[in-house]
Amino acid sequence: MSTLLAVLLAIPMVLMYHRVDVASPSDHTSRTLTVSPAQFEAELRYLHASGLRTIGIAELERDVAEGRKPERAVLITFDDGYRDQFRYAFPILQRFGDRAIFFVNTGNVGKSRHLTWREIDIMHRAGMSIECHGVDHVDLALLNAAAQQYEIDDCIRSLEGHLHDAVQAYAYPSGAFDAQTISIEERAGLRFGFTTDASFQTQRDSPYELTRLRVTSGLSDAGFAALISSCLGRAKPLPPRSLGPFVGGPNGKSGPK
Repeated sequence: MSTLLAVLLAIPMVLMYHRVDVASPSDHTSRTLTVSPAQFEAELRYLHASGLRTIGIAELERDVAEGRKPERAVLITFDDGYRDQFRYAFPILQRFGDRAIFFVNTGNVGKSRHLTWREIDIMHRAGMSIECHGVDHVDLALLNAAAQQYEIDDCIRSLEGHLHDAVQAYAYPSGAFDAQTISIEERAGLRFGFTTDASFQTQRDSPYELTRLRVTSGLSDAGFAALISSCLGRAKPLPPRSLGPFVGGPNGKSGPK
């Protein structure tokens, strides 16, 4: 089986989040990208009620290597390394027994409103995937090869040096990339690249052009159900009431109330 076919078989649905916070930012863009803890928890309930399970980058890499599509799997991703991801999203993920992928800008670690190395290490040791989002949050497609290489290679070195674990994925800030981006990623040993939406994708079967479904603030239960169902190819979404308490959560226990 070819590598490209293996990728097509193995890539599950990918959800993209940014922030999970009780406070709503004042500017429109940040407000749109900030979901409440209640919304995030309800969406995890829905995934479980739909029979879906979350996996990390290591599981994805294994499935690609074995040329199989993971059954009923979903990737949950977070961009930008905001501290609220640790404060609110991480505990909710733990209560559900779920995994997520956190794409971190290493140049912002420890800065105001961003994750610290201690918080990143705690999430990593708890089974979360910590992956690259560059040193700075810059559009790679606007940079020359040397600047792109710095953003990619230095981010990898910093994460691997702190976590003592391999980095396998990169999420492109603003979603943009070009042919030299992919070439640099391949030389650096990265296995996957994630964009923000399908409009940036030029090769559907490339492991470096994986698209995601954006989850935004205020998305209704029915809206989230429709988003998931559209990806799963269902004719109709599951009823919104499935977002309520469910039985048979992690370790056979009821999910969070």
